[in-house]
Amino acid sequence: MTSAVTYELNESVATITLDDGKVNVLGPDMQTAINEALDSAEKDASKAVVLAGNQRVFSGGFDLAVFQSGDAKAALGMLAGGFELSKRCLTFPKPIVMAATGSAIAMGSFLLLSGDHRIGQPKTKCQAIEVAIGMTIPISAIEIMRHRLTPAAFDRGASLAAIFVGDEAIAGGWLDEIVEADQVVARAQEVAAQAAATLHLGAHLATKL
Repeated sequence: MTSAVTYELNESVATITLDDGKVNVLGPDMQTAINEALDSAEKDASKAVVLAGNQRVFSGGFDLAVFQSGDAKAALGMLAGGFELSKRCLTFPKPIVMAATGSAIAMGSFLLLSGDHRIGQPKTKCQAIEVAIGMTIPISAIEIMRHRLTPAAFDRGASLAAIFVGDEAIAGGWLDEIVEADQVVARAQEVAAQAAATLHLGAHLATKL
């Protein structure tokens, strides 16, 4: 793992924290580090996982510098890697609680939607920003949004790059609950510990799949 991702195991809950010192871009190195942390969570005695952002943001999405580099292979690799990471979270053998310490934008929002439970704070902004910056939303992202959001929030979120904050983020399906900013990670760990104590992991995974 790189210094941008830390891993901590506390009894039954593994906490993975993203912090690149900026907006937690999901470039190749960050993707690799998150996957390595998830590998550790699978191997360890954890029964649930918390995936958290830094004090500023959950994730601002893909590294736009890679897209703008002109290296099509690198861009496609990053794109594929991001959605493989989402798929891994959606099918992970243990519950994953997303701690949206700050905003979740573009691929960051799709990763947020890939958790089993999502906790934010009053200023957590959820947005699929693609059509506002001249990009077409990948079909993988469309299907993640369709799976998690209400029909109205899906339409506005995908085609209008609508921003969802607060109660509207909960009503639309982006978040499951909102707590004060300094309580997001602690609440996520509490929810994860409760899931670890009450769920049969085999039944959880089979039902999720």
